[in-house]
Amino acid sequence: MPVRRTVKILLLDQTDRLLLLRGRESAEREPIWYPVGGGIEDGEDAVAAGRREILEETGQREVEIGPEVWRRRHLYSWRGKQTDTDERWFVARTPHFTPSLQALTPEEQTYVTGFHWWTADALVATPDPVFPPDLGVRLTALLHDGYPLSPLNITSGPAGAAAG
Repeated sequence: MPVRRTVKILLLDQTDRLLLLRGRESAEREPIWYPVGGGIEDGEDAVAAGRREILEETGQREVEIGPEVWRRRHLYSWRGKQTDTDERWFVARTPHFTPSLQALTPEEQTYVTGFHWWTADALVATPDPVFPPDLGVRLTALLHDGYPLSPLNITSGPAGAAAG
């Protein structure tokens, strides 16, 4: 199985709220909350991919990508396709804004159903499915402890087999 290289953005506003998108794999599945991000295209570096994904998924153009804080390798299934994913996670800061659905790609328009700015505490407490499931706990630690000197490996389970 080929490895899909991806970037995830912890897009935080001035009060440390994290922007998450809500998506639904199919009408039969419940929605899940997940961070801005997506695949790194051929010839693109992770930071450029992060900027592109922020623009596509939120409509924001002027967002500075900060440090890479986490790396994660995992298998997941989306719309019936199993994928081996190598994720690079970056922090980005922005003033609070209302995301735009207008910039979504045609494929994203088929599954993105909303946006929400989350506090770390609200993420920890929500019964809603969140990707990855421990995002609230990890965000709480990151905000409390500060950014690591080098990216932390947040892969969990055997060979990163956590669902995403």
